[in-house]
Amino acid sequence: MISALFFLSLQGEIVLSRFYRDDVDRSVVDAFRIQVIANKEVNRPIAMIDRTSFLYVRKADMYVLAVTKANSNPVLVFEFLFQLIRTFEAYFGAEFNENGIRNNFVVIFELLDGHSIL
Repeated sequence: MISALFFLSLQGEIVLSRFYRDDVDRSVVDAFRIQVIANKEVNRPIAMIDRTSFLYVRKADMYVLAVTKANSNPVLVFEFLFQLIRTFEAYFGAEFNENGIRNNFVVIFELLDGHSIL
């Protein structure tokens, strides 16, 4: 089960976030920004920082980041992230990007509340 879902700009700024458990907070994004985004040599879709797993997908000008402290199945998490991006593209009728997220945040929250998170 994932603890939180973040939509980040390429600079690591939080565009949208949704928390499902209370074992992480917004400060985990700072660790992700320093260890992954700022480090140009990192090209793995999974990062383990301070006993927290960061599973992320980069699409256009966004990072979609799932954060968990539990032992989650990474294949299921990535399938969820890719399906989530496809769902957003179908709802918005456009490319998945930062402006689409900002302009449709109400719909996104409705969709995220309706999903059964891993």
